[in-house]
Amino acid sequence: MGTKKIILSALFAFVSIAQANENRYPEFSWDTVPIAFHFGKSESLLTKAEAEFVASRSNFICLEKGHASNQLGGTEAGIEAEAQQLKKLNPKMKVIFYWNTFLDYPMYESHDEYAKHSEWWLRTEEGELDLKNGQLMRYDLSNAEFRDWWTDVAAEAVINGSSDGVFMDAFPQVENQANRKLWGDDKYDAIQQGLHDIIRETREKIGDDKLIVYNGIRSTPHWSMGYDFPEFTDAAMIEHFGYFQSSSKEMMLKDILEMERAGKAGKIVVMKGWSGFTFIDKEAMMKPLEEKQEIARENLTFPLACFLAAAQENCYFIYNWGYRMKNGCLEWYPEFDKPLGEPLGEMQRDGWKLSREYKHASVVVDLETKEADIQWN
Repeated sequence: MGTKKIILSALFAFVSIAQANENRYPEFSWDTVPIAFHFGKSESLLTKAEAEFVASRSNFICLEKGHASNQLGGTEAGIEAEAQQLKKLNPKMKVIFYWNTFLDYPMYESHDEYAKHSEWWLRTEEGELDLKNGQLMRYDLSNAEFRDWWTDVAAEAVINGSSDGVFMDAFPQVENQANRKLWGDDKYDAIQQGLHDIIRETREKIGDDKLIVYNGIRSTPHWSMGYDFPEFTDAAMIEHFGYFQSSSKEMMLKDILEMERAGKAGKIVVMKGWSGFTFIDKEAMMKPLEEKQEIARENLTFPLACFLAAAQENCYFIYNWGYRMKNGCLEWYPEFDKPLGEPLGEMQRDGWKLSREYKHASVVVDLETKEADIQWN
């Protein structure tokens, strides 16, 4: 093949990928800060006002485990009904079905089938059930029959239902090297292979025009997980940015650079910023809502500036203090409505200091002091 034909072939392949992304990706804009939603509301579907709020502010949402399960009897029915409601309000909305890849949550109707198959339950090297916090059973990803069942549930929600993709959660928990001592080397390696297999098998069942989002990119003092699963996936989440075990300047920089790398590779990245406290902070949760809202407003600039320093096209920001709707998931901030405009260049780095210019904003971040400034022009 001549050089000209090779170049044309590569160009056509690039255009084909771009067109495929355009069809299955949420419609993206730099006009304002690109916001995504990720939460569940256990008691019921969103009210009309809540649904209109979400549908008018984003084209991208993951509905969490347990959504509307109290009203409709299970997560599957809750997410399906919510997807229909949101898409009527915003036909461009991409709705992602949360389906944990490692932990068995009983608020799914599908849980009843899993409970019948003890051979699908992950066990330690000593034969004891491997339970998270002594309660949640874990999936044995090395079991092909289990993976066939799991991917069937995903396909039902996406192919026969109204969801546009599946959220595959808990990859860092699967990859954690500490599990070698718990499962043994052979089982650990089989589980890792099973993780790669279940991604591929999910893609085979849902097709190329649907989204696979996984969780996620995470850096800790003990190990780091970047955009390590590019094959067959479309998107990754940075769930713990600047919080929990990911709060050091080194960890934050790694996560920021991984967002930049994945974004430049044409992938979707969702960064979740935290509001200075979390849903597991009992003292903070006892504060009045007005006080929590004020704390969140005061702490917004740093995670938002970190996001803007490296965000690429198809990167999205989330900011709240948990995963249920009541954890600030429908809070809105003036910065989200300010004109942003396209970035005028790439992130600039000077040691632990990051900066970037947008058409309507100038961003400066110091990861060492955890100070930041956004000048809205």
